[in-house]
Order: sequence, then structure tokens, then C-alpha cells
Amino acid sequence: MSTSSTYPKLRLSTLSNGVRVVSQQIQGMQSAAIGIRIDSSTRNEEPETGGASHFIEHLLFKGTPSRSADQITDEFNSIGARANAYTSQEEVFYYATSLASIIPATFEILADMFVHSSLPEEEVEKERGVVLQEILMNQDNPSRFIYNQFHQGFWQGHPLGTPILGTAETIGAISRGRLMEHKLANYLTNATIVSVAGNVEHDSIVEQAERLLGELPTGTPRTSKPRPDYRVSVGQNVHYQRAMEQTHFYMGYPLPPAGNEHRHKLAVFNQVLGSGMNSRLFREVRERRSLAYTVYSMMSSYTDSAGLMIYAGTGPERAQEAVNVCHGEVLRFCEEEVTEEVLVAAKEQIRCARLMALDDCETQVRRISNTTSLLGAPEPIEFSLEGIAAVSAEEVRDVARLLFSDVVPRVESVGPGAGPGLPR
Repeated sequence: MSTSSTYPKLRLSTLSNGVRVVSQQIQGMQSAAIGIRIDSSTRNEEPETGGASHFIEHLLFKGTPSRSADQITDEFNSIGARANAYTSQEEVFYYATSLASIIPATFEILADMFVHSSLPEEEVEKERGVVLQEILMNQDNPSRFIYNQFHQGFWQGHPLGTPILGTAETIGAISRGRLMEHKLANYLTNATIVSVAGNVEHDSIVEQAERLLGELPTGTPRTSKPRPDYRVSVGQNVHYQRAMEQTHFYMGYPLPPAGNEHRHKLAVFNQVLGSGMNSRLFREVRERRSLAYTVYSMMSSYTDSAGLMIYAGTGPERAQEAVNVCHGEVLRFCEEEVTEEVLVAAKEQIRCARLMALDDCETQVRRISNTTSLLGAPEPIEFSLEGIAAVSAEEVRDVARLLFSDVVPRVESVGPGAGPGLPR
């Protein structure tokens, strides 16, 4: 097992205007990655501006007073950097990977986009068509479609339950002025995190960030919160009928929010349940019963809510069986402890995956940004690994009993016929 001296060095600084800068220095690497995260997204949108955060994500690549859309692309290309972005329910993240030596030049372009993007009117109209096509593409992809529908249903009545892409109606109607209003109200210093991973110097990034992000408006975005008594929507099932060969479904169980005291136990639970070829879902649903080609579990964690989700695609005539088997595997954790052999293997899978991920700067720049946002500070990899190593079989069983023993999950599906119901 790696010793603490071999782990990368983490540092966190707060700029004079409130922007946080977090770095993970990994010496000896040629590559590096840098990202700028805004802790405001879909959950902070008004109903009439649904999808604005994602729309703005597209538009930040479309020009500033000093760079046109083509110039932004050409500059990234000319220095060998690869830039991208994504939008989730609680964040928008702009990032780029490059050689460590050109991270300063990469940061210059990203910061110009983030602070000075002008959302040119002609680009708004062109990109509106692109986003509308993205909405249609997601509608046509069964697994993506049912994920989106499930997410909205599971968190119905919660700010997390609004669609990231918006709808054809909101995207078709939103003006450049409303988009700019949304950006100015949310792209604020206290919600901004700069993260960098690779063979880079923390102090030099902090110095550059002070200069490049000095014009960012100060403040904290308004955050939409659910009712104090809010509960996710479980014990319900919805089916969307389509002429298809398979039925795709998600089923979900509530979890405590990100940073909860059970997170290491739940990581081990999820590894045994549905992560990889040695998982219980893979072995029972695919290998033993031939119910599905793809089956897995995942956890989605947010600041004030979270969920365990199970996905599978199967023949419509066996969809109910697949739902029953998946739920049975969850309940199995409540009834019996995992064996020592299974426990040790699951923890080793997690440990190896997290250590191997240190070689991927893009993965690390997302991780340290995410933990800084959700936990208040970047989580050292050694702390995470110690937490996983300490999990016992009894704790896995106890957390399963606490969270799942009396829960009937939500089930949503798409495919031919009537679709599966709740687990029996």
C-alpha cells in the first residue's frame, strides 16, 4: 500500500475577492488540468429560464471582447490544450487539459471566457438550435431519456428535479438579455472554485488567479432550497411506452446528502452491489439469469439530497423479473453480512481505482473541485482510503438496514407494453 509520502500535495487558498483556488501537485507528470467551477446551476433557475445554465455553458466558448469563438478554439488548439465543459444540477465546470508547462496560457483563455464572455446575439441564435438538437438527441436515446425522466421524478418538488437541458419551450423562448442576467446573478466570486492538478505550483496559480479573476462580480448566488419536510419520491412507478426491442429502467432509493457519515460504508456497499464484473448485480442479473447485457448501480450525491440508482436494459417480458432481482440484491445486504473475502476484494477495487485515477489529471481536477465544494475543503486521498479501509462487514449490513430495509424504490422505465411495476 502506498505511504503518505507518495500521495500528491493538496493546497487550498482563498483570494482577496472570495474565489477559492485548490491544487493537487503531482510531480513528474507531463500533463496537467485546470478547471473553473461555478457552484450554481439548474437548481437555481427560474421556471421560465429552465436550461439557462447549460445554454450559458455552450455560449462561454462563443466569444469575449478580445477573442471571437474561432479565436478561442484556435488558441486552445495552437498550444495543444483540450477544453471542454459540463453542466450538472449544482455546478457548471469549465476545464482544459494540457502540458503542465502551458497551464498558465490555458488558464488565460479559460478565465477570459469565464469572466468576459459577451454571449454575442448571433451566437445565441445559432447555439439555440444546437441545444434544441441536444434535447431531441436525449429524447431519442432510451437510456439517456429514462435517466432524465427518472431524475426528475425521483426529485419531483425539489430544485434538483428540473431538467439540465431545459425544455424546447424554455430554450426556444429565452432571450440573450435573460441569459446575461442569469450569468451576472450567478457567476460570483464566493461560488467560484479554480482547481488545478498535475505538475504545477500552487502559488503561481493563486497569483495568476488574483489577476485574471479580479473583475468577477463579488457575492454569493441565491440558492433554491426544498421544503424542510421534503422527501424524495419513492414507492411509485412510471412507464413510457415506446416501440423498442428492450425495456430500460432505473430504480432508486434515498440516501443522506454528500459528506454524510456513512459515505465510506456506502462506497463499499455500492462496489459490492453494482460496480464491475464481480458485483452482485452483474453476477445475478447478467451471468446467472441472462436478464441484461448492462446492469449497474451508482450514487448521485448533492448538498442536501442523494440517491442510490440501479439501471438495467432487458427484454420487456422479463423486465419485472429484473426489477425484482435487483431489489432483492439490495435487501440481501440487510439480511446477511458480506463475506470477508468479498469485503476485502471490494475495498481493494476501490483503493486501486482511486490510486490509478491519480494518473489522470482531468479526473483529479474534477475530484478536488467537487470535494472542495461539497465538503468545504479538498479531501486528501489518504483520508478517503483510510475511511474505506476501516469499513467492516457489520457496518455495511447495518447501513443497509438503516437506509433500505423498509424502502420501496421508485421505478421508471421506457419500452414496449405496460412496463414493469414496483418490485414484488
